[in-house]
Amino acid sequence: MSIAVIIVNYNAAQLAAAAVQSILSREHGGRQVDIHLLDNASTEDDVSYLQAAHDQESWGERVRIWPETENHGFGRGNTKVLKALSAQEVPPEFVFLLNPDAVLENEAIDILAETLEADPKLGAVGAGVRTLEDEGRVAAFRFPTARQAFSQALDFGPFTRLLRAKATSFPADAPAGKVDWVTGAAVMFRLKAVREVGYFDPVFFLYFEEVELMHRMTGAGWGIFYQPAARVVHHEGMSTKVQEKASNRRRPAYVYRSWRHFYTKTYGKTYALGTALGVWIFATIGVLIAKIRRRPHRLAAGFFKDHWRYALSPLLGLSCDQTYEEDLARFGAKKTTGLTNENPPGIGFWALVAEDFRTHEKDIFSQGFWALFWHRFGNWRIALHPLILRAPFSILYRVAHKMTQWVCGIDLPYSVIVGRRVKLEHFGGMILVAKKIGDDVVIRQNTTFGISGVRDLEGRPIIGNRVDIGAGAAVIGAAVVGDDVVIGANAVVVGNVEPGSIIGGVPARVIGRVNDKKDAQ
Repeated sequence: MSIAVIIVNYNAAQLAAAAVQSILSREHGGRQVDIHLLDNASTEDDVSYLQAAHDQESWGERVRIWPETENHGFGRGNTKVLKALSAQEVPPEFVFLLNPDAVLENEAIDILAETLEADPKLGAVGAGVRTLEDEGRVAAFRFPTARQAFSQALDFGPFTRLLRAKATSFPADAPAGKVDWVTGAAVMFRLKAVREVGYFDPVFFLYFEEVELMHRMTGAGWGIFYQPAARVVHHEGMSTKVQEKASNRRRPAYVYRSWRHFYTKTYGKTYALGTALGVWIFATIGVLIAKIRRRPHRLAAGFFKDHWRYALSPLLGLSCDQTYEEDLARFGAKKTTGLTNENPPGIGFWALVAEDFRTHEKDIFSQGFWALFWHRFGNWRIALHPLILRAPFSILYRVAHKMTQWVCGIDLPYSVIVGRRVKLEHFGGMILVAKKIGDDVVIRQNTTFGISGVRDLEGRPIIGNRVDIGAGAAVIGAAVVGDDVVIGANAVVVGNVEPGSIIGGVPARVIGRVNDKKDAQ
């Protein structure tokens, strides 16, 4: 069995070279271990140092240096190598990610590989970590929740002890066992599992990327295991310059952006907004308590300013985090974020509304028309600048969208891309949470578009052009319904549908072709 090791370096060349040496000096149970050392466009000529070390230490073919011209961050840097490994004729079965500021203390790779081999349902296993001072470090965790975010922001002992049983971190001396996620400083993945869930989310630059990846893996049925018998020494924070011991230092903007992206993607925007508001409130209370007790609060310097700028204000729609939006657009995520006006191009707002009115037979009382009107309005107001001008329109949209749900029984979020001449026939029971709905689509009552369950929070369907959808139909998960499809009443679509098909049943299957029906007529 072969194992690939990936080390992503940034301005830590000497430590990265030591990490490589610690791997080459071990036996790994006789397994073939190759090392991929990616330099993330270091500013201190790390590539030259590493290439010199490669020659002087005779690393040979076992070590490949990847010099990059752009700093990809942790997740994107690892994904670049992971995808290359997956494309090999014979990919490695396991991939071990090691921080450049960490070294193996024992046969950690062998121990982690044995753990994965023993249970084919495990997708990842993390090593135990200690510092140079022989202090055990927390390396196993539960998934972050609002409750724990509030506790951390409050930083008040009695409240923290009340929530101890549900603390985010397992103790440093925790025994081996299944956990929610493990530190990315020293973790071995089953490459099949990482490939199956789509690698690291490229929107993350640093922080939360491994948490979100393992959350998706857990949702896909893969287990995460903590194995402290595999030991790694970590020079904590040397490559990121953010150390836990200096927790009150100001945090980079990407920490807050990653926090916001994780909570929004994993739990939804409403949960993320509620959590961000709660963190602000509990942090304020915590600071007041600390002053009364004459004790320092452990909030990062500039917390309130940075939390507002990069987390709370964008979630409220009161400001624009341009860098974050650029990343979303750059990595293909903007179509599901609702951060840009996605009304159909080439037609103005009022002309679009007039077209929708005609599509709904000029019936001013049509619930479908009003659901579409507020959807178009929700997209139109996104283009308003300055942002302070947008705020009252955002409030109006949110109220109107909620009223449309209550009165019309139609849920059509503005983040869904909706084409032209879409007709919402009849009304009631429509949940239309899709990625995209094409042109000239007819949708009838009690139709459901959306995710297939908690294991597929990102899976939303794409509905093609000229699709006719019968009453009570459901299109579930990341299905792609082709153009000119007819979906029968009460059909349940769980997979892709070829253009021109007539489908029906539970689960839906092809029962005819549109062209055949036309020919018969």
